[in-house]
Amino acid sequence: MRLLWKLWFYATCLFALSLGHEARSNAQELSLSTELIEHGLAFDADVQIRLAAPSLHLGLSEAAKQETLHRLAGKQEWSSFTRDSLMAPIAIDIETIDDSQGERLGITVHNAFIVYAELGKLRDAEAMQEMFGRPGNSGDSAGVVTEEISKDELRRLGMTAEANSAATYAYLELPLLNKVLVRGVIRIEKREREGASEFFWRLDPAFDSVDKYASRWTKLERNSVGKLFEGESFAYSGCGGFLGVYELEPGTNQLLVESRLLLREPREWFAGSNFLRSKLPSMMQENARNFRRKLANH
Repeated sequence: MRLLWKLWFYATCLFALSLGHEARSNAQELSLSTELIEHGLAFDADVQIRLAAPSLHLGLSEAAKQETLHRLAGKQEWSSFTRDSLMAPIAIDIETIDDSQGERLGITVHNAFIVYAELGKLRDAEAMQEMFGRPGNSGDSAGVVTEEISKDELRRLGMTAEANSAATYAYLELPLLNKVLVRGVIRIEKREREGASEFFWRLDPAFDSVDKYASRWTKLERNSVGKLFEGESFAYSGCGGFLGVYELEPGTNQLLVESRLLLREPREWFAGSNFLRSKLPSMMQENARNFRRKLANH
């Protein structure tokens, strides 16, 4: 059966949800990027994992930018990495995060590739949502679901600070290989500068006291006729990342898409195996190609 964890699709859903919000420049309103990059996410009581900063961060010199881009391309020739093709290479780097005893705690996923489009096209929320849609659970496979939480709903929940913040909040259901379903509320913060848009996000523990929105992971099981159903659920934390889109040269429509994911992986998910890690590269390549295809046809 076709595996349906759409990592790139997920990141782009976050992107689409955040589009249309004003660019934020106040340092206090960018606290999520500081939190993730300087402090990190707690994977257990003793392990705090920091998110690597965007490769094309602010203040990078032109020489450093070129060096960084060629490093992102890895073993691929730059001309190959940047060719305008559905099949152009995709940079994927997946690393395991272990505790002091060598037990796996989770993974980090770094993904980068080139697309050709106007940056403004990727800032069009309606176009992005049309391209990626919002699949739900069809019974034989689980799909990503995202739903923005309104300011009114935040106030109804008594979360006045969240309602008055610059962040966007969205309810997420993220299936992992039709084995596990992660759900909860993600906090998304946007920062924008000339030729670049960046979105930082994480599962927000502030909602864990609300049953409807609490961060949980749930076992996905199958009944006697092969239909998926939800099994036992458990509290969950340790998921966040960023998505960035960068115009490499003004007027060329050559854009770098970069994403990073931090994901805590409880042993109960896949019994400590490499199952998740082994399946990601082919799916990420497929998702990037589908993204390029839809951009070309939009």
